[in-house]
Amino acid sequence: MRITVLYFAHVRDITGKSQESLEIGPGGMDELRETLFSMYPGLRNLSNLLISVNNEYYSGLPLKNGDRVAFFPPVSGG
Repeated sequence: MRITVLYFAHVRDITGKSQESLEIGPGGMDELRETLFSMYPGLRNLSNLLISVNNEYYSGLPLKNGDRVAFFPPVSGG
């Protein structure tokens, strides 16, 4: 399946891009995370990465072809 991955803040700094399109297999989110960790080892050092799928926090549902997955660090308000 082909998905669009969006990167924000420090995650974008590590990847050097704001988005990319990736082809992943049936492993879904676990496969996507491992693919990204292999491509960008610096992501492993970020704790508490937040993930959204199609503009909603990731709830554990399987990914589908055409999904837009965003990775970003926790946000704090003040």
